[in-house]
Amino acid sequence: MPACFSPAHLVTLDQAAHLAGDLVSEEFQLDLTNFKQWPVDVRHYPDLAPSEVVPDVLAQVLCYRRETVLKSRNPDFYRVCLYDPNILQAAQRESVPLLTLLTYIVTHEFIHVSRFIRFFQLFSLDSPQRAQEEILVHVQTRKLLAGRNLPDLPKVLDLFERMRIPLDNPEPKIPDVFPDNVLT
Repeated sequence: MPACFSPAHLVTLDQAAHLAGDLVSEEFQLDLTNFKQWPVDVRHYPDLAPSEVVPDVLAQVLCYRRETVLKSRNPDFYRVCLYDPNILQAAQRESVPLLTLLTYIVTHEFIHVSRFIRFFQLFSLDSPQRAQEEILVHVQTRKLLAGRNLPDLPKVLDLFERMRIPLDNPEPKIPDVFPDNVLT
C-alpha cells in the first residue's frame, strides 16, 4: 500500500478542514456553522472504495444520491476523496508544509461542494464547462486564502496558479462571466 497519512498527518488534515470549512461557509453564507451538518464526507486514501480511487490527482469530489424518505432541498451527498500518497509526494517534492497544501486542497473541494449545495453549479458538466468551473474555483480558493497566516502560502498559491489555466490553452484568460463577486 502506498504511503498514507500518519496520525499526525490526520491531525493536520483536521486543522485544514476546520479552517477551510469556516472560510467557505462564511464566503457562501451557508447556515452550516457546524461542519458535521454539511452534506459532505471527507475521506482519505485507506478509506476509499476502489471505484473512488483515480491516479494522478490530489483530490476529487464525488456525488451520491441519498436514499431517504425525508424531503430535502438537496438530496445529494458529496464525498471529498483525498489521495494521501499523491498529496504527501507533492508536499515533499515542492517543499511546502502539509498544513498549507491540505488547506488549499480542502478549501478548493469545499468550494465545489458549496457551489453544488447553493445550486451555483451543477455537479455533472461536460469537459469545457468543467474546465471553466475549475478556473473559477481556483480563483475563488486563491481569493479566500490570500492574506491568511499559513506557512509558505505564497509558494502554495503559486503552485496552483497553473491549475487555473486549461491545459489546452497556453495563454488563457479568466472568463468575464466569472466576476469576483459571483459567489457572494
